[in-house]
This record gives sequence, structure tokens and C-alpha cells, in this order.
Amino acid sequence: MKICLLLHPSRISDEMLSQQIEPLLRGLGIEFHTLRRNDLDDDIVLPPGTSLLVALGGDGTFLAGAHIAVRHQVPILGVMVGRLGFLCMVPLAELRPALEQIRSGSMPIQDRGVLRGRVIGIDGKIRERLSINDVVVSKGGDDKIRDFQARHKGRLIANYRADGIIISSATGSTAYNLSAGGPLVHPDVDVTIMTPICAHSLFTKPLVLPACDELELYSLREHELEVSYDGMHHDQMVFGERILVSRAEQRLHVYNPDGHDFFEVLRQKFQHGYVYGEADA
Repeated sequence: MKICLLLHPSRISDEMLSQQIEPLLRGLGIEFHTLRRNDLDDDIVLPPGTSLLVALGGDGTFLAGAHIAVRHQVPILGVMVGRLGFLCMVPLAELRPALEQIRSGSMPIQDRGVLRGRVIGIDGKIRERLSINDVVVSKGGDDKIRDFQARHKGRLIANYRADGIIISSATGSTAYNLSAGGPLVHPDVDVTIMTPICAHSLFTKPLVLPACDELELYSLREHELEVSYDGMHHDQMVFGERILVSRAEQRLHVYNPDGHDFFEVLRQKFQHGYVYGEADA
């Protein structure tokens, strides 16, 4: 078994790596290659024969690793060494049994949808990127509110006056989408969520749409827009350009430990629901 370790730049020290993680992997007879998150770029290539990417850190490290995993179509395991750890499902102390389960084939794999954003330039050229959590189209260049038009499969949804619009996958529903008032979505549900950011209307609400459908966004006025993919990659859209967001052909394959409970994580991490204890219910 050959794996790639993607390490958080500061939470996984060289000492922790050499004294805790590397001996564990050698004891299991696992061949490994290491990458630091701050050394990543679009040209990273995994060694031949790599069958698993293990992201050790927080959710930011998981997202960075997920992009690599999708490009190479290998599964990913998130190991929590951070604060929130919503996407990282395995505590560092449980790394050994998790790897043993993966090697034996007893740990389930969850397939998750990936977003694809395509900016259509004025010259007709296409600038394309994938996103695990969300594609955010927002104001760029100045602080003025923007006027957007959104279309679904070519049909007008609405015109929005807002700071921006978040187009999120189910995986990303607990990220920026949640902060902007969007719905929580179970990761098994393959949908796309469109959530306006600070809309200038009391009645503008998020929309949940089929993941297979294409959304189109562009500016109605001569303003520049910024496009952000998972908050890691950025592009600029000038007036007259548009972006098409749809489900990518690629899927993200995530190892999901037995007993992992999405709703329990919501209660623990986000204090979702009744938080005063069962005795008070």
C-alpha cells in the first residue's frame, strides 16, 4: 500500500512526523510520500501507485488534499489535527485502526459531488476550475453592491442586488453557505445550493437545485466581479463575461469511518438543535 501524506504547515511538526507518524506507517508496512500544504501548486503529481491521500490537519488541509485527490482520482482520508475538523473525520489517535480498515477494505467510501466553474471570456476563451465546497461570485475592485442575473438551464431565475452569490455543493453547505444563511445539506444528497450574500431584499432566499443542472451568473452593470474557488483560487470577471457552474464529471471519494454520524457532528461542532442536555428536553 502506497499513500501520500498532506501535512498542515504548522500543526504537524517535523518532530511529530518523525516520532509519531512515520514509525506508525513503517510498522504497518505502508510506503509513503509527504507533502506540505504550503508547497502545493497545480502541477503536483502523486508518485505512481499511490492509492490513498491522507490529509493531516484541519478542513483547509482536507480541501487542498481533495483537489489533488480529485485530479488523480484517488480516495482521501481526513485526519483531524485542527480546531473544527468537520471534514476531517478521524482523530489523529485513531489513524492506525483507520489505515488498517482501509487496507482490509472494511471502511466505506462516500462519493461526493464536485463543482466545475467555467468563465466564458469576452474573446470566447474558457477559464475552468473545479471546486469541492463552493464557487463564490462577488464584488471586486470596489465596495459597491452588485447587480447579478442568475439563470438555470438558460431560464431566468432572478436578478439579485447583493454583495455576491455562493454556489455550493452539499459538502460545502456547512462552509460559507452556512455563514450566509444557506441550508445545511446531508453530504449524501447530490444538489447545488445558490445563496445570495447580503441581498438587498427581505425576501431573497437560497435555492436548492439539481446538481446536474447548469447555473449561469453575470453582472448586469459595468462592474468587475471576483470568482473564488474554495477560497483558494481566484479569477476576475470583467463586464460582459459570464460564469457557468455545473456538476463536474469527476467525483470526490472520501473514506467515511464506521459510526461516523453527520448529525452528531452538527450537534458537536455547530451546536445544532437543543443544546441544554437531554434532561431538559
